[in-house]
Amino acid sequence: MAHRLLARAPWTVVLVGVVMLNLAGKGKNKPQPTDSGSSGFGGGFVEIDMSEEEEELDAQAYDELTRTTADCGDLLKLEPSALMGQLTESQIRCLDDALKVAERQTVKDKINRVLLKDAWAKGDEHRWEAIAMRHVTEINRSDPDMCYKLASYLVYRGPERMDEAMKWADTALENRSLWEGDEYVKRVYTLYKYKTMAAEKKWNFLEQEYSQHPSEELGQEAQEARNNTKTAAREWLDYARESGRDETLPKQFCVSAAGTTDFCEQ
Repeated sequence: MAHRLLARAPWTVVLVGVVMLNLAGKGKNKPQPTDSGSSGFGGGFVEIDMSEEEEELDAQAYDELTRTTADCGDLLKLEPSALMGQLTESQIRCLDDALKVAERQTVKDKINRVLLKDAWAKGDEHRWEAIAMRHVTEINRSDPDMCYKLASYLVYRGPERMDEAMKWADTALENRSLWEGDEYVKRVYTLYKYKTMAAEKKWNFLEQEYSQHPSEELGQEAQEARNNTKTAAREWLDYARESGRDETLPKQFCVSAAGTTDFCEQ
């Protein structure tokens, strides 16, 4: 049926590698994630099934989609091209323009996802990030799948992006009730892991900055980042215990940040 345009389209996002800093001064080795996966935007860490559930369009929304994208070509035919990264520059500009004039959020969602898939297939991480950020800030902030993807991408960026990674991980967790079963458990566990990794990455960076340029302000920021890491790791550990997932890595992070096993015991 026409109204099932752009229905569920599975695609796999493969995340980017990360090296956790092991800084001098704490006397403890930082725990290292051990997942591995295929390469994506330049590295391998963990491969996650990124299947999407897209809403079906009602008649009015479908009519608007057809009208706003009429100059771009048949969207049913454009989506396979997008999945292979074969949209032309003129098609991309046309869809961008159509998105700007679209009124319904469901229509904006459909158009933006086509652009998102094309950017990913092309390996254009900067455009992918911009489109994903547009999705969660302008189109549908409550979409846990998109927030999850964005968090999984940002956590492997530089330390200056860790606050964003934690923000979108938290936003995905706020809307986790939209997931079910094994998907729910896997993604919630992974989001707590991302929060912990991001918090520790920021902590390590601030420790390094403090060791090179000591100041009261930097010392306070580093301590706050350490406390955030401890809290995030404990939340991850608690969920691992609750869900029956592996507790080894979250406990290592927890002990490293807390400096004692007492805080991490049940």
